[in-house]
Parts: sequence; C-alpha cells; structure tokens
Amino acid sequence: MDNALDNLERRLDALDRILGPDANVSGKKSDFVDSLMSAETLVDSAMSGRENIKKVSDRSNELETYLNPDFLEDQQKFSRFAAYINSFSTELQGTFTKLEEIKSLESTLGAEYFRNIPGSSEHLQKLSDKNDEFKESQQFLEEQMMLSMKRFAEIEQGLVNDLATMNSRLDVVQDKIERRKKDTEEN
Repeated sequence: MDNALDNLERRLDALDRILGPDANVSGKKSDFVDSLMSAETLVDSAMSGRENIKKVSDRSNELETYLNPDFLEDQQKFSRFAAYINSFSTELQGTFTKLEEIKSLESTLGAEYFRNIPGSSEHLQKLSDKNDEFKESQQFLEEQMMLSMKRFAEIEQGLVNDLATMNSRLDVVQDKIERRKKDTEEN
C-alpha cells in the first residue's frame, strides 16, 4: 500500500508542476495527504485477518500486467521470434560445438613435438586452414543470423502496419455500409 501511496503522491506532484499550484487547494494539500494516510490505515485494519483478500491486493500489479492491451501482442511477438530463432538453432548449436572442440585442440595442435613428426606439418597446416575456414563460416553465419533477425523485425513491422491500415479501411467501409443502410431505411 505504501508503494501505491508513493505513486499517488508523485502523480499529484507531477500534476502540480504541469498545471501549477491552485490557490484554493494549496492550503489543503497536507489535509489531502493526511486523509490518504488515514484511508491507507483504514484499509490495512480492514484487511487484517483476511489473508485471501490481502493476497489478491498484493498481486494487483500482476493483474495490471495482464490487463494491459499490449500484453497479448507482446507475447505473440515473442513467440514468433522464438520460433524463428529455433528454426535454425540446431545448426548453430552444431557449429558452436565444433568450434569449441577446435578451440580446445588448438594448443595441442601447435605443440613442438607435432612439428618433428614427418608429414605432420602439412596435416597441421590443413587443420589450421580448416579452422580458419570454419571461423569464417561461423562469422558468416552470425552475420546472416543478425541480418535475418533484422529482416524478420522489418517484415513483422510491415505486417503490423498493413494490418492496421486494412483495419482502418474496413472501419471506413463498414461506416459507409451502415450509412447506406440508414439512407435506404429512411427512403
């Protein structure tokens, strides 16, 4: 409850800053805050012994989250984005595993005793080249992923805009149809 009172006091102060102090109310401000404090005390005393009501009151912030009109849309965006990322996550995971394996062997492959084995230097060079190619392909995949995510966001925003435009057009058409029905009923 204290948090709600603090919020209310901040909002009142913000309104005072925006609208300027009212000459009729300036002397009553402390009375208003005192009455809010007494109301808070009254509510607390009324809720004592009623644990279920107190639990509901404590969870009112969660209710505000779910009642937010953008909550469902945000959840849907998140679900679509997660599905998009999951569509190529196995490929990225395999690539990452191979890269970690190569990194763990990197110190061993560069050891001096491998250089003294006949034919090993060519083999090490091939492995080093493959490692470089693998790093380049990993960087390329990361860049492609970032570009894909950016493109996905652009497509999604375009769809949202197109749907909003279509919705407004449908509203206009519906209004026209209703006006025509009224005109035909009047005639």
